[in-house]
Amino acid sequence: MNVLVVNQQENVLSPLNIEIIKTLRGTFSADELISTFTNFFFARMIIDITALQMPEDIVTYQKLSIGLPIDKIILLIPANSRVANNFFLSKLISMGYYNFTTNGDGVMYLLNTPNTYKEVAHLHQPEVAPQQMMPQQQVQQPMMPQQGMQPMQQPMGQMGPMNQMGQMAPMMAGPRSLGVKDITDGAGASSLIYMMKKELEAQNLSVLAIEVEKREFAFFKEKNMISTDKHSVAQEIMKAGNFNYVLVDLNNYDEPLCDDVIYLIEPSVIKLNKLMLRDRTIFSKLRGKKVIVNKSILSQADVREFSQEAGIRLFYVLPPLNDRERSRDIYDLLAHLGMLK
Repeated sequence: MNVLVVNQQENVLSPLNIEIIKTLRGTFSADELISTFTNFFFARMIIDITALQMPEDIVTYQKLSIGLPIDKIILLIPANSRVANNFFLSKLISMGYYNFTTNGDGVMYLLNTPNTYKEVAHLHQPEVAPQQMMPQQQVQQPMMPQQGMQPMQQPMGQMGPMNQMGQMAPMMAGPRSLGVKDITDGAGASSLIYMMKKELEAQNLSVLAIEVEKREFAFFKEKNMISTDKHSVAQEIMKAGNFNYVLVDLNNYDEPLCDDVIYLIEPSVIKLNKLMLRDRTIFSKLRGKKVIVNKSILSQADVREFSQEAGIRLFYVLPPLNDRERSRDIYDLLAHLGMLK
């Protein structure tokens, strides 16, 4: 059974054949929705974004993504809203919102065929300026994924032409955010972020580093390295508009948050055995992600063997590094990530 949160677009949803267990009408803050549905079981939550207080503020969606199961949410977005542009949608996709549309047919499509990142990747352009989304006449027959069209184009493609974005207040692109997450214990996320930050600053780029639920950054005694909790990290990122990059030590934080994430593994026998004891399915979960072997003293043959045994394609391999000095390895990693040229 599904939940509806509706306001001005209730007329779009009321004719649809949707099994509903609960409906909220009016306008609600993100905190109100989270407190209402935290312990409430539902299959899908369809949110008419006009029912949200401050629906054109990205922080509203940041809060919802932290407090509710984001993979169960379908956003119904007015076609003439400032949310319906490629920049804002890219920010939503970065947080894990893959299901959004502007019409009732799109809602029904997404109820039956939820999107994954693959279906919305063509919309994910975190650093581009806002543009008018594709009008109706540019989309012909909707096709299934195996026929070559992304499913997201089917619901979004039926919306019709939008207002000219130039009539609205401009939206400024924010900093690029990169999450760093230790997979094996003590794989070196804090030190790696520190070295990446120093190298980016040496290239005249401004960087804010954030760690979640820990207080290790204080020992580096560097400016623009802050600690916060899981409830405030999204707001800290959103406040970092004057920085080129935000580097986030995710620690145990698992919600979609950053534009990109790298995953660190220290390949010692004891660390890997402890990892497998804790989660035997970890390597299947890492397939397709940017996995970095950090503090590696393995030979190239050993690295290839590890990659084959784990069944994952490694994104990068870093040797043990001295965090007191700049390293070409760090520069090359940043270039590989597209953060330096």
